Amino acid sequence: MSTLGYLERLKRNDPSSEVWWDSSPVVYAPFKQHLLDKYPAAAAHIEQLMPDAFTPHTGFSSVTTNPRLVTAAVLDKREYWSSRFNLASLSPQALRKKLYNEVIAEGAAALQPLWVQSAQAQGWISAQVEPVDVRCTERMTARGLELHQLAPNVMVKVPGSLEGLDTVECLVAQGGSVNITFCFTVSQFQAGLQAIERGLSTAHSNGIDTRHCKYVITFMIGRFACQPEFALQAAERGLALEPDDLRWAELLIYEQVQALVAASTVPVKTLLSSIKIDVDERGNKHCWHLEKTGLTSTCYTLTPDVVEFLVERESRGKPVLPASEPLQPPPATFAKLLRIAYFCDAYFLDSIEPYDFGNHEAFLNACNEANSAHRRLADYCVRLCPAKPFKLSLNAILAAEYGVVA
Repeated sequence: MSTLGYLERLKRNDPSSEVWWDSSPVVYAPFKQHLLDKYPAAAAHIEQLMPDAFTPHTGFSSVTTNPRLVTAAVLDKREYWSSRFNLASLSPQALRKKLYNEVIAEGAAALQPLWVQSAQAQGWISAQVEPVDVRCTERMTARGLELHQLAPNVMVKVPGSLEGLDTVECLVAQGGSVNITFCFTVSQFQAGLQAIERGLSTAHSNGIDTRHCKYVITFMIGRFACQPEFALQAAERGLALEPDDLRWAELLIYEQVQALVAASTVPVKTLLSSIKIDVDERGNKHCWHLEKTGLTSTCYTLTPDVVEFLVERESRGKPVLPASEPLQPPPATFAKLLRIAYFCDAYFLDSIEPYDFGNHEAFLNACNEANSAHRRLADYCVRLCPAKPFKLSLNAILAAEYGVVA
C-alpha cells in the first residue's frame, strides 16, 4: 500500500503548503496512540503525519491554540497545572494569566527543536490575546508583547477587528510573528495584509530583523456559512440554500483570498481553520474544505477529529485528495449567492468597512465562544484562589445597599 498521505499529496501541488496541529501539544501523543490502536491498517500513514516528535519535512509543522483549547488543557489536568504555583499568593486574575502562559510556554518548548532545525520556518505555536480586549488596541498590544516574550517561537494570534489590526501593525513593527484570526471576508484579508506591510516598513526603518518572522491570516472557513444571518437573508429573497450552496460560498471566498494573497508582496500565507466534515444522505463523509482546496499554497490547522477522518479514509484505501483543478462552482449556485448581501460583503473587496469587521455575525459568534472559554478559566481560578474575606464582605454590603461592588 502507498504511504502517500494527504500532506504529501498537498505538497505535490505546492511544496510550501503546510498542516498544523489544532490542539494543545499535550494531547498529541495520546491521540496518536488512540489512532494506532483504532486504525492499525493505517499505521504507516499515522507515523508519517504524526511522528513521535514534531520534526522537519514530515507531519505537522506548527500548532495553533485558542482560549478554548488552553482552558480545556488546564481543566483536563487541573492538579498538574495548578501545582506549579503558590495559590495563596495569587489573585484569580494573576493565576489565570500564569496558567495560560504556562500552557503556551510548555507547547513552545515542545516545538522549539523543530523551530531550530527548520531555520525558524516551522515549529511555531499560536497564542491568542484575550478575547475580552477585542475592541482595545492598547490592551491587545500589551498582552501580545507579553505572549511574544514567552518564547521565540510564539506567534501572537490577534482578532481581525479594526483595533486588532492596529495591534498587528504594532507587533510586526517590533519583530513579532502574528496570526490574524476571526477573518471571514476578503476585505479583512486586504486590511490584514496592509497592517502587516505597514508594520514591516516600520520594523525595517528601525533596523529590526524580520527575516525569520512568520505571518498568517486565518480564514475560519467552516464558520462562515453556518451563521443564521446567511439563511435569513436568503429566505427574505425567496432563496433556499442547500448544503452544497453553503460550502460553495465558503470555497469561493477562499478562492478570492488566495488570489489576493498571491498578488501581494507581503510574506503571508492563508491558514484555513474550522474545517468541517459533512455527511451525505447515505452516511458517507466528505470534506470539501480539504478536497477542493490546496491547489495553491495553503496552510491547514487540523483538529483531532479532522485528523481521524483523514486516517479513517486512508485505512479503507479511500484517501482524501486535495484539489487537482481550479474551482468550478455551478453557475446557478454562484448566481444565487450573488443575490445575497451576506455573501457579497465577504466576497467582494471593499464591501465591508474596517470598523464593521468586528460587527460581522461570524466574528461576533467566534468571539463569544472564545469569551466563554476565557470566563470558564477565570471562574476556575476564582474557585482555586483563597477568598479575601474583607473584600468579599465589603462587596456583599455594597451590592446589597447600592447595587455596586468594590
